[in-house]
Amino acid sequence: MDLSSPSQTIPTSCARLDHGGCGLLVTTENGKITRIQGDPESPLSRGYICPKGLAGAARNTHPDRLTTPLIREGARGAGRWRAVSWEEALGYTADRLNQIRRETGPQAVVFAQGAPKGLEHFVLIRLANVFGSPNVCGPQHVCHMPRELAGVLTGGFFPVPDYDTPTSLVLNWGSNLLRSNEEGIISSRLVRSLKGGADLIVVDPRKNHLADISQSHLQIRPGSDGALALGMLRVIIEEGLYDREFVEKWTLGFAELRDRVRPYTPEMTAELTWLTPQEIIQTAWTYATSKPALMQWGNALEHTPNAFQACRALLCLMAVTGNLDVPGGNIMPAMPPVARLADFVKAALLPDKAQKMISRSHRLLPNFMVVPPPLVLQAIRSGDPYPVRAMYVQVYNPLLTCSQSRETAEALKSLDFLAAADIFMTPTAALADVVLPAATAYEFDDMGHFGLAHGWVAARPQIVSPPGRAWPDIQILSALGQALGHGEHFWPDYHQALEEVLGPSGLTYNQFQGKKILTGPKEYGQYRDGGFKTPSGQVELFSSRLEKWGFDPLPGFSPAPEPSLHFPLLATSRKNAHYFHSAYRQIEALRKKHPEPLVEIHPRTAQLLGVATGEEVAIVTPTGRIRQQVRITEAIDPRVVYIDYGWWFPEKINEELFGWDQSNINVLTAHEPMGKEMGTPYLRAFPCRVEKIR
Repeated sequence: MDLSSPSQTIPTSCARLDHGGCGLLVTTENGKITRIQGDPESPLSRGYICPKGLAGAARNTHPDRLTTPLIREGARGAGRWRAVSWEEALGYTADRLNQIRRETGPQAVVFAQGAPKGLEHFVLIRLANVFGSPNVCGPQHVCHMPRELAGVLTGGFFPVPDYDTPTSLVLNWGSNLLRSNEEGIISSRLVRSLKGGADLIVVDPRKNHLADISQSHLQIRPGSDGALALGMLRVIIEEGLYDREFVEKWTLGFAELRDRVRPYTPEMTAELTWLTPQEIIQTAWTYATSKPALMQWGNALEHTPNAFQACRALLCLMAVTGNLDVPGGNIMPAMPPVARLADFVKAALLPDKAQKMISRSHRLLPNFMVVPPPLVLQAIRSGDPYPVRAMYVQVYNPLLTCSQSRETAEALKSLDFLAAADIFMTPTAALADVVLPAATAYEFDDMGHFGLAHGWVAARPQIVSPPGRAWPDIQILSALGQALGHGEHFWPDYHQALEEVLGPSGLTYNQFQGKKILTGPKEYGQYRDGGFKTPSGQVELFSSRLEKWGFDPLPGFSPAPEPSLHFPLLATSRKNAHYFHSAYRQIEALRKKHPEPLVEIHPRTAQLLGVATGEEVAIVTPTGRIRQQVRITEAIDPRVVYIDYGWWFPEKINEELFGWDQSNINVLTAHEPMGKEMGTPYLRAFPCRVEKIR
């Protein structure tokens, strides 16, 4: 790409402001981005663009961007830094990590990342494997992996909604694509399906715009998704609404599933979910008799200890109704011709990783290869199962996004060494010993969705040059790998990493860029030739592997903690349309749209509390106390409050860590109880109280 052209418009796909996938047309003049618009020719987004995408240019040129490597000089978190060269920063980081490896072993170093944005996530895993550390940490236990592993263990694949084929019904469960897209499933695809005649059922504790346009809105109790799925399964099975041919030929454990769901009568399920028996019966009938029907299931399902089993129950719903791997249902996309993920991350260098991970003593799912943050924090503070002394953190702000934030802060402060790579100085980066300035997605060549089971990868070519001495994360990791003494596994030029991934396709990166998106062939009913990719070759409603590993082989449900006299309300949260997790609150265009953290309260509840819109209140749990401003709305149940997520205040530079604990919902959450399959805690559906501040 010729970046010196005075004016040009370059097609790319969005990243870092969200998971990415929306096609963009980015116009530059004299090396500066002047306009960002949706690409109408993108097969995924067809011209759609969200507020975050529109703010990309302001993010790139923001005066608070990190532009040079920094080494801490004062006390941790005091904000005193010394600007250094890349050579010094990488050398210092490598020396400290190698010292800890020699003294305590490679397992004492954790490599951590938040939501994957591009190839950098897999280069980080490669670095950890080459270094010898089994411990890659991230939020996958509460983001995507409960659905993906439930899919893999039940049917051998992650079921993706097929919006490219007409469908009769969209059952939208725990997902609001109009506010936050789901791993490349763009809202415009859902809208096109509805315009094409599909009916819509929305399962969501909050009445949102999708609920307004739906045929039916189930305003479920937060955290009771698994109970509703089991109740629907009972109706479908007992009333003979299931796909008999598919169930008899292609499922294992139907009789056991029938016994498991028998107690979940419409009346019992209604009590657990705050719905009516009629709503449960009608939804079960509609989903089972709509041919085909697809399920748009979202990240909101993955924020309680019931996450994995709730996802298993939803997989069973897809299977018994005959909506798995059929046109217009939930399908198994064929992957494009790119490098095998295991080969790219050098998994063969650490064949016994599962036996060495911090999480091994907690008996999580053996093929869950990312350590949940609560277990890393426990190891840092207690040395159980062994000491953790250092972390390398990129694209991640765990001080805001991990449960039980005060314990997270104490753990990070106690590390012997912490390095952070980011675009801005965050509360987490402010605790580091070394801060490395990262480039944005418009400032280097990258690709999106490698390693994700959605059947495509997208080109993200460089549009402009990074400011100062900022580097792409891929380049930082490659250079760090070389500084650590592992140059044979990394690249003198980070573009070679892209070519390595594209090798099986026969395309150069420039050719890939011209195609924009590389997809696999679309096929349906692949299981008919050789069965499903499970031990039995069938969809395992009763999972043989879960039974072997000591977990419940059938989907189940455990009720959430009940509100009490001291904590009478249920707290939950939702994604913000203007931010991505804790990111970009320093961007003026976005901050104007949502300037302060808001707690949503029903009018009747607000009246009882004596609070009004705009008033600041305290929200309290046994774990902590925060403040947010009241927004009164009838869109929620009077028993529920919606707390804004991800809040810190970049403008509060003179306060400790930018006021990280003043309005941060994770001050209120706790690590325990956690789901035994994947370590998921209650990030939603936990009791709280709201207090008027006098």
